[in-house]
Amino acid sequence: MKWYLCFFSLLVSIGFLHAQKKLNRKFNRSIALETVFKGAQVSIGVFDLQEKKEVVSIQSDKNILPASTIKLVTFLGAFQTFGFKLPLFHYKKQDGRFYFWSSGYPLLAHPNYANGEAFAFLKKQKDSLFYISRPMTSPVLGSGWAWDDVSYAFSAKKSSFPFHGNVVQIISSLDTDSLGFSPPRFEQTIPYTKKQEYYELLANDQIRSLSRIKADTLYIPFTPSDSLFVQLAQDGIATPIYIESKQEIPLEGNKTLTTTKTTLYKALLRDSDNLVAESLILMLSGTAQWELNTQKGLEMLYQQNKTLKSQFQQVDGSGLSRYSLACPRGLLETLDKIYETIGSRNIKTLFPQANSEGTLIRYAPQQNLDFVYAKSGSLRNNHVLAGYIFSKINKPYAFVVSVNNYMGDKKAIQAAIGAKLSFLHRKLR
Repeated sequence: MKWYLCFFSLLVSIGFLHAQKKLNRKFNRSIALETVFKGAQVSIGVFDLQEKKEVVSIQSDKNILPASTIKLVTFLGAFQTFGFKLPLFHYKKQDGRFYFWSSGYPLLAHPNYANGEAFAFLKKQKDSLFYISRPMTSPVLGSGWAWDDVSYAFSAKKSSFPFHGNVVQIISSLDTDSLGFSPPRFEQTIPYTKKQEYYELLANDQIRSLSRIKADTLYIPFTPSDSLFVQLAQDGIATPIYIESKQEIPLEGNKTLTTTKTTLYKALLRDSDNLVAESLILMLSGTAQWELNTQKGLEMLYQQNKTLKSQFQQVDGSGLSRYSLACPRGLLETLDKIYETIGSRNIKTLFPQANSEGTLIRYAPQQNLDFVYAKSGSLRNNHVLAGYIFSKINKPYAFVVSVNNYMGDKKAIQAAIGAKLSFLHRKLR
């Protein structure tokens, strides 16, 4: 009987390998025929999450520039540590004073994802409020970030306690023919003039413009500091906040205000918010030491995921860095770990659905991709899509499609990737 089972297993293995090779050959032919892929390094990996086996492997062992798909690793490490209970800030009450300090949580008064729980908690305190500064010992801009990106909102500077996403929101109003600033304090620091059809602003030594003939919004990064944080937080709660030194009070016995809202993870995965990603790495470091430090957070992440370490060179949490490298097989392993940790239901809740949500809202509109939930990553001439495909019978697969060093239009690359995913969906069972 044993020999029969062994023989049957051998036949199944041979049949699977034959099917995999056949699918690989079809993909290789279709890649060769795709003119937008000409000259690029194309990698494709598909992994069966239930049977734990690779079903497509085309250059999936080659290093790629991961861009924002490195946020998948950031998410994995953050969820392993915090789960669905994220710390807003830490606090201690003593001698008629309310002391609080940062956890690194980045959504306080955020213009797009504001979490009102922290402000509401501070407002109801009867004691005097004292902010204890917690140092961030990493540079405010990440290693390998492009210098010509720093004036844009997607390169907002890191800080120990971000406020309003560390950006100024400026809105042109057709009703009042004026500009609105949020936080309002910045109206006095950003000069602007009215032109015939637009406003001209001077911010961060650059001239920017907003339309006067249609509704328009601009986000400009500001330089964070502890004193500025206190000023902005005071404005937000209309209550004085004093700065205190950590040396003045023992922090033992402190408590943590937490939230179970999934807004932070959705901002990371659906909208690819870079400051959120960087802050999650700082939050990881803060669970082990007083200082918030990106390198320490990354070390802790890979201590939890030792098998991933050899497959990534990760220098930031967001993927803005040109120094990061990833192996597609490493991304597949990361997706497998995420699937094991949160399951299909939460994947469909937190990840954007292709052509429907977040950064994938118009990914490849000529294709029906409602079976894809994924994270995209783009830097100049490099594009990656990594996530999950659910087959016609709802069986989950992890996939990575990477097109590095392409020349041409990104939308054409996305359309070609969408076509490959549609072909794959027809083949998967």
